[in-house]
Amino acid sequence: MKRRDFIKQSGTITAGLYAFPTVIKNYQKERIRVGVIGTGDRGLGVAGVMQESDWFDVKGCCDVLPFRLDNARNRFERNASYYTDYRKMLDNPDLDAILVATPLSMHHEMAIAALDAGKHVYCEKTMAFHIPEVQDMAAKVKDSDKTFLVGHQYRSVPLYYRVAEMIQEGYIGQVTNIYVQWNRNGNWRRPVPDPQYERMVNWRMYREYSGGLTAELHSHQIDFINYVFNSHPVRIMGMGSIDYWKDGRETFDNVNNILEYPNGMKVNLISLTANARNDYLMEFRGSKGTIVLGMDEARVYPESEEVKQLTTVDGVTGATAQAIMRGEGIPVKVAHQEGWSNTTYALQNFYEAIVDQAKPYSTVVSGGTTAIVVRLIIDAMVDGEIKSWQPEYKLG
Repeated sequence: MKRRDFIKQSGTITAGLYAFPTVIKNYQKERIRVGVIGTGDRGLGVAGVMQESDWFDVKGCCDVLPFRLDNARNRFERNASYYTDYRKMLDNPDLDAILVATPLSMHHEMAIAALDAGKHVYCEKTMAFHIPEVQDMAAKVKDSDKTFLVGHQYRSVPLYYRVAEMIQEGYIGQVTNIYVQWNRNGNWRRPVPDPQYERMVNWRMYREYSGGLTAELHSHQIDFINYVFNSHPVRIMGMGSIDYWKDGRETFDNVNNILEYPNGMKVNLISLTANARNDYLMEFRGSKGTIVLGMDEARVYPESEEVKQLTTVDGVTGATAQAIMRGEGIPVKVAHQEGWSNTTYALQNFYEAIVDQAKPYSTVVSGGTTAIVVRLIIDAMVDGEIKSWQPEYKLG
């Protein structure tokens, strides 16, 4: 590829907007009726987007915490039925699909039960807690005619799709390292109205329920890297500890990990809870340039030899050349549906998979593969050992 083409196609200063290939359809079909298991912040957040969309109606809500169920009642009022036992909600024949938005340790049991009840399933990430659970869920979905989508939303987002395509087409050359971080400065603790609910509200801090920062944050980024390179790590090492928040938590507040992919590419993963510098980012470091990807923006930084060629040989001028020389990078912009969030794109895909039998972008195989990697990372930190991918982990 010519260097000038690199500029024209990787950025939008000279090339205009890149359109995500998914066609936004105006469906005239019946809305899908959904039951929500887990009406905490995430569950109600996704359910709210569902209700406001053209595709779904929230008709059932379930939670064992009374104040969480009250929040759902305040949100959906008489439009939904309310339950404290998810199995009774699954018995409701009027529900077509289920959103599983409970603590990670409960995903397997509830998703399997929903499939057994003949419901389509949107299962929040990480898909499952333990490797045998992942394998069981993959086998169950394979034998089911229902849609099963895992909530790794980056696979549905136009910007992330474009960045993946750029890397796959060699715009930044051979990628040998990816630096990933998701940092924050806060204890991650949520207020508890009664001490008896501590472990249920702050489940992310307890190993019985959660994989901590790796499962709740890094799983998104790991899944995207797997998607970009159509692969998964083969060796995993790392460290984790509780260094700052000495408050009785069990999951680490500081994690540093290294993943090695089959071609030798290394991925460095860091998540902190006592320093928020640069917050969230992913840096794909290639032989011709680097793509720095944030939550909702990306920039390309050509390597020095590429910059020299672009500004002297190819004669790139104007705003593009000035931005390159200032080290500002070249912005990657895509056409974005106004008012849509990452969740909206994922829900559109879920709907299309149900009504058109389209393949979900985030399947039980891709989501399960990420869940296995997450489990191996956690075990590597806890056991202090290098973990390796085993042949029996292959899902499809």
